[in-house]
Amino acid sequence: MPVESNLAESHGSAFDVAVRVARLGLESSGEGVETMERYVARVARAYGVAVETVVLPESVIITDVSSGETDRVSVVRATPGVFRLDQLVGLKEVLGEVELGLPAEAACSRLDAVHAAPRLWPWWARVAGVALFAAGFAPSVVASWGEVGAAAILGLLMGVLLIACEGRSVEPLLPFLAAFLLTLIGVTVLSGLSARNGITMLVLPALFITVPGDTLSAAAAELLGGRITTGAIRLVSAFFVLALIVVGIVGATQVTGHGDALFETLPEPRLSFWVLMLAWVPFAVGLALAFNAPAELLVWLIPSVIGTFLLQQGATRVGGAVFGTLVAGVALGAFANLVGARPRRPPRLVLLLGGFFVLTVGGVGVRGVTALVGGDVVSGVQDVVQFGLQVPTVAIAMGIGVALTNRSRRDG
Repeated sequence: MPVESNLAESHGSAFDVAVRVARLGLESSGEGVETMERYVARVARAYGVAVETVVLPESVIITDVSSGETDRVSVVRATPGVFRLDQLVGLKEVLGEVELGLPAEAACSRLDAVHAAPRLWPWWARVAGVALFAAGFAPSVVASWGEVGAAAILGLLMGVLLIACEGRSVEPLLPFLAAFLLTLIGVTVLSGLSARNGITMLVLPALFITVPGDTLSAAAAELLGGRITTGAIRLVSAFFVLALIVVGIVGATQVTGHGDALFETLPEPRLSFWVLMLAWVPFAVGLALAFNAPAELLVWLIPSVIGTFLLQQGATRVGGAVFGTLVAGVALGAFANLVGARPRRPPRLVLLLGGFFVLTVGGVGVRGVTALVGGDVVSGVQDVVQFGLQVPTVAIAMGIGVALTNRSRRDG
């Protein structure tokens, strides 16, 4: 075979690797497209090809410009998400091998295997994971054992709904369906708890796995970084998901005639600070199960979650809620940026995800809107204002953390 033919074949395989990397990265891009763009650029550098990318939250156009022509174009479409952290870990591992000299054809095979791999945990373990996720998050919403128990029960139902809807045409309606059914149970079976603190406070821990607080922060970060199109589209998408949740909660209270349950009462904490802190351990375990993260990642997830919580709490006592979020967000962004840059460490998204949930951006928005719809103007306005401050605060904090550590980063 002529030398030119061999070079063309190798060049084509390298472009195929970039396309596969873009597909896997896009499917895991619920926190923004920056990581996917860096990964594609690293593949191009490793194989000595030149590609250009045009990125939207749900699609990416990759153009081969190595030859000065634009006749080879690939369009990748995928629904952004974060529920396959195992694939993101596998993607980073293959990318490291590519930079060490893995041939393009072998890289394509490895990436295809990562994409086709079955989910890491069985369905029942993921259902249990959602319950642990909800029970571990509950003390940060209402610090009482009654709410923790209710969150675990509602979390089991949320997990079943998640598995039942996954991969089906009804999946986009999951936030609405879950909010409606969990609220229905909350105002009937658990009416004592919902009447005491408000239905939103009761169901929020179980619903939080669908609340797009991390996506809101990613959208704000993309806007700050000049990615106007992707940031604006992601922001609209996140607000739409929040609207689905609010409609589900409000609709269930109206159907059952329990509109008064939308009033919000935040009681005094009944659990010690140690319980609040240690509750993040089952939360992290549940996150790993629900999001298909390998068990060994818990040695990174648990410290990042608890560290974010402690920093936020301590800084809030010193300078208020905004200052607390800024300090915790900067530290989380710097930690994820530094650790994620190392080849044998988890991807940055895995290290950020738990901390995103700790900062609870989207949940405040749900509480505020439902309270306003229910006529609780005081609580509603307070929550909406807090929500409006938190979204850009988290984005600014993450950006500062990344900027402070970029010199030490190796595009990992």
